[in-house]
Amino acid sequence: MSASRQHGLGPTRARVLSLLQAATAPLSVSEIADELGLHRNSVRFHLDALVEAGFASRQIDGSGLHGRPPTLYTATQASPAMSSLHMLELTDVLLGHIADSSADPTAELRQAGVSWGARLAEPTISADDVVPALAATLAARGFGTEQRKDTLCFTRCPFRDMIDDARLPLVCTMHAGVIEGYLAQSAGEHTAGELRIGRTACDVTIAS
Repeated sequence: MSASRQHGLGPTRARVLSLLQAATAPLSVSEIADELGLHRNSVRFHLDALVEAGFASRQIDGSGLHGRPPTLYTATQASPAMSSLHMLELTDVLLGHIADSSADPTAELRQAGVSWGARLAEPTISADDVVPALAATLAARGFGTEQRKDTLCFTRCPFRDMIDDARLPLVCTMHAGVIEGYLAQSAGEHTAGELRIGRTACDVTIAS
């Protein structure tokens, strides 16, 4: 699933699910309402919907306290990821490992990017539509892609503020590989020039 699996949840329901996923123990309606500043009835409404969707489960508190035991809620394994922090940390760790252990980390990650791009390519797309399709593919992955004639401009990088500065060039190398691999597996004779890295934006020229 990507989000990357688009979860389709509204903003409030997404906040409730995000809180459940970040919790270290099951939460009650009152705890969720207090933490998010929501009315308890609103919280119940969203929790019921999450349970129905299979994204949350409910259980009765069996602590043995007096009074009516509260219903507690937890996120399920089927719930879509509401945070990408774990994936970004994993990426940073793997990049660091490759940088420290590989004889040529740049070449290794470039090839990894090529393989990634090849998997993303859609060979049935006509040659005229390859570059727009590549732009859409990268935009869907957070790269803020704009096509300006024969140039793809990247106004946003999803890794720029999340990856250690020393390892960011390795991400750029992999990004260039993705473009190369995508074009190699697509219709036509498209080739990419050098990925030009700027302080706030990057771009690459596509020749055909």
